[in-house]
Amino acid sequence: MANVRKITHPRRKDGSTKSSWRATWTAPDGKRQSKNFPRKAEADTWLRDVGAGRVGGSSAMTVTELAAAHMRYFDGLVKAGEREAVTLDGYRTVSSVHLAAHPGFARRRLCDLTAPSIQTFLDETFARTGSADLAARVRRTLVTWCKFGMRRGWLHANPAQVCVVERTRRTSDEKGNGFNLPDKATLAALLTAAGKGPHAARDTAVVRLLMFGGLRISELLGVADDALVLKPNAATVRVRERLQRRHRTLGPPKSAKARRDVPVGETAALAVRAWRLARGPVRAFSHRDGQLLTTRVGGRLFPAPDGGDVWFYDDFINGCWLPLMRRAELVEMLPDSKGKNRPVAVFSPHTLRHVAASLWIAQGLSPKKVQDLLGHSTIQLTMDLYGHLWTDPDADDALAQASERLIGLV
Repeated sequence: MANVRKITHPRRKDGSTKSSWRATWTAPDGKRQSKNFPRKAEADTWLRDVGAGRVGGSSAMTVTELAAAHMRYFDGLVKAGEREAVTLDGYRTVSSVHLAAHPGFARRRLCDLTAPSIQTFLDETFARTGSADLAARVRRTLVTWCKFGMRRGWLHANPAQVCVVERTRRTSDEKGNGFNLPDKATLAALLTAAGKGPHAARDTAVVRLLMFGGLRISELLGVADDALVLKPNAATVRVRERLQRRHRTLGPPKSAKARRDVPVGETAALAVRAWRLARGPVRAFSHRDGQLLTTRVGGRLFPAPDGGDVWFYDDFINGCWLPLMRRAELVEMLPDSKGKNRPVAVFSPHTLRHVAASLWIAQGLSPKKVQDLLGHSTIQLTMDLYGHLWTDPDADDALAQASERLIGLV
């Protein structure tokens, strides 16, 4: 039961007295909690907000304790095989890094957790890290924690849901559309270099699958040998697994949309055939999946060159990508944190995914088809990345001329 009553505080040494208005209500955890206000109207407004579900939570639990409770619950899901360990790592990072950087917010009781307090925390996180993407991930984590708190009866509402991470909107010219596409001469040099190295068959298959199949690196390194279906003049890559970089585990794709079949042309198919012949057969092996459970899986299309069953990301970059880029004269020597020059590729393997998308768009594929081939979770993501490539100057000119003719007929 909620109520507001006037409180008279003990007399001060100078003989003066002070009074306030105390609003009391029963928290979702069943405990009575109260807040003092200088005016009765403020106390009444607060209780109305509580009744409407706009504020209110446990008077004993803090944000840190809520996060810890959720992670214990999520750890059980990981062990049961329902969720991936990498997701739990993300929650732990938010708690150990970003909550730890703001102890005042981390110690805030849930009964005092409001949208303005969360928004301030997100704004400070953005200012501290300089990354809108990182601040947005922190916000999504807070939304998840608050939803968990509501299910457990520790929160009356989800104040994180209405918070936002403001992004600076820039024109395409200012932000460069997020990536730079190599020119045709550079791509031709890369293909030529792939065919001249000591591992020509492997490198050629890698480059052509990335350039014409648009696979993510995690998907290329995680694809099973039998997931590539060869046809007389083409091939289809069945994307069903990916290699998680941090845990070095095989697991499902990033999203349901990422589970897809990607067609590749005759040249890429011939490159894969040549690689399989040079490589020889691969064997099944025991490996940890995304839930860190040991499972039996088939051999990979690109196993580790040293005889291992899985080719891990860092080994791929150092043993394949950098030497390949060096042969194509696409490596720069840049100083590291200690001032020592080290080789850095002009672009990463992920750039070839953008190349594949641009080639599909140039052939007239619709945004929806490109989304399906790339495995994007939403069409908005596809349009944000590649919307500027769907241009037709001739059609624009024809439209302008037709509009003028219509006006001329009036």
